[in-house]
Amino acid sequence: DMATALHPQTLLTLTYDGAVLPREYGFPMKLRMPTKLGYKNPKHIQAIFVSNTYSGGYWEDQGYNWFGGS
Repeated sequence: DMATALHPQTLLTLTYDGAVLPREYGFPMKLRMPTKLGYKNPKHIQAIFVSNTYSGGYWEDQGYNWFGGS
């Protein structure tokens, strides 16, 4: 959602501790969203799609809420 994407603590990073992001931390790029539960923080990003509508996803198909609440 846009509120999460624009949150000041949301990070889209290519580095870790000043070096290229290692594979074990999600090379080449990692997304960290502190307002979401851990299952919402993808480790290996292949593509980014931006939309103002929400169409669900893998975890929602498994019965989890799309947001970090209950």
